Amino acid sequence: MSSTRKLPSPDDPQYDLFGSVPAGSDARTLRTAAHSGRRFVTGNANAIFLGTMRLEEHLKRSGQHAPFTVARLLGTQDWQVFEQRYAATGRAPYAPQSMVGLILYGVMQGVHSLRELERLARLDLGCMWVTGGIAPDHANIGRFIVQHEASLTRDFFESLTGAILKATGSGSTLLAGDGTVIEAACSHYNLLKEDAVKARAVAAQQAVERAPESQAAQQEQERSALCQKLFEQRQAARRDNGKKVDTLRISGSEPEAMVQRLKRGHGFAASYKPSVLANPDRIITAFDIDPSSETKVMAPMLDQSARVTGADAKELLLDAGYFDDDVIATTLERDISLLCPEGQWPAMTKEAGQYHKNAFSYDGHTDTYRCPAGQILIRISQCKETPRTRAVSVYATSSCADCPLRANCTKAAQGRRIKRYPEDEQREALRFVMGHRQARRIFSQRKAIVEPVFSSLRGQQGLDRFRRRGLSAVRREFALHVMAHNLSRAVALLRAMVFYFYAVLYAVRASQYAFFERMPRFSGLRPQPQPRPGLM
Repeated sequence: MSSTRKLPSPDDPQYDLFGSVPAGSDARTLRTAAHSGRRFVTGNANAIFLGTMRLEEHLKRSGQHAPFTVARLLGTQDWQVFEQRYAATGRAPYAPQSMVGLILYGVMQGVHSLRELERLARLDLGCMWVTGGIAPDHANIGRFIVQHEASLTRDFFESLTGAILKATGSGSTLLAGDGTVIEAACSHYNLLKEDAVKARAVAAQQAVERAPESQAAQQEQERSALCQKLFEQRQAARRDNGKKVDTLRISGSEPEAMVQRLKRGHGFAASYKPSVLANPDRIITAFDIDPSSETKVMAPMLDQSARVTGADAKELLLDAGYFDDDVIATTLERDISLLCPEGQWPAMTKEAGQYHKNAFSYDGHTDTYRCPAGQILIRISQCKETPRTRAVSVYATSSCADCPLRANCTKAAQGRRIKRYPEDEQREALRFVMGHRQARRIFSQRKAIVEPVFSSLRGQQGLDRFRRRGLSAVRREFALHVMAHNLSRAVALLRAMVFYFYAVLYAVRASQYAFFERMPRFSGLRPQPQPRPGLM
């Protein structure tokens, strides 16, 4: 009994089980940069086989679409800036596109450790397609991130995000902003007060005097000096704001982080405040990090978003934490329509449970205030601006003594006093805008736009705590998370577009079929099912 072996056809993605893998399937190749002549180790994903099946076909049959989208978007980027940072001679480095693909694809899967990224490159099939099969060790990955920090945190983010917006057709002049608190990479307990900060600085200085050649002593002296400098700056800021300084603490190992309240009732810890701006498709168009403030970064984020999208935002949705004079002035300078509530009515202060200033309505025609009880407050004094103080006007009334709402308004013997500053006019204009029904309807979109962004960063990518120390390293780490999030959104949006296309196509064909069914005279025009060969 004889048998014959079937030869694979050129269109057959599955090679013969008893045959051999075609020659020339080595995924490691060298590519020469045209602008510098530098050679880079790059991968060839088409040369990777899983058994006798090409990796591309295996991923498609497995329903994995993310690797193809990530590789295609990274392929649209210009890597010349990355390649120019390498010397013209020496051992060929890995291609920047493959390295960035490995890092971002890993962060998309919630992988942050350099050793875990090394393992991912060797074992994950989707990662192999993105990287072309290269397998760098953890040291090479770490050096690459540090070497290209400047590009990864700004230029490359803007370029990649612009490509994502173009590929998905996502572009809107409506932006929503938000910030959160993420714990720094340091202990909860080793926090220093003023005496400990000074004692540490003195001890470090004495250690340097005893051993001037000791590099470790010099590094400790630099860290302790930075810690003392930041501590004194925060002390001065608290005094200027009339706050207590005896409770101020700082982390000795992470002094740039601010000790503040964490989210979800996790107490106080040294942490940072990252902020983002996102469009209605939840693609992050701008990001920044400050140790403690969400409002200070608003101006640079708006500038970055304008560079990414190619146009200034028309509307900006922010929560009550951004009701700040600097934020209002920033949006006015850029002609952006700001929607930001100040609080709920009646506005009560947190400490005493008393009426806030915004519960008093101002009448510009009469230059008076009306209190919640209906009494009129007139201007009793006015101070002009000086180099140390702002211009201010003080308003009061003589009706506070017998007011039934006095307990909820003031405990001062002379009654309630309202101070009016020049920037209060802008605040009142914003309150007036937020009183319109249409403005509240538009503002209701903010939570659905930007709140899921941080949920994705925490839940899917595991950003519940920073793993790098120092503000610069934290900004770099957060930039990688932001780009990975945008790639995930690109995968989801492009996949949704495919489903939508086929749904529309199915609906059109179904309507055509129903039309012919209802029209008997056209029944002969309908395509009739043809018998399949071999079934006669």
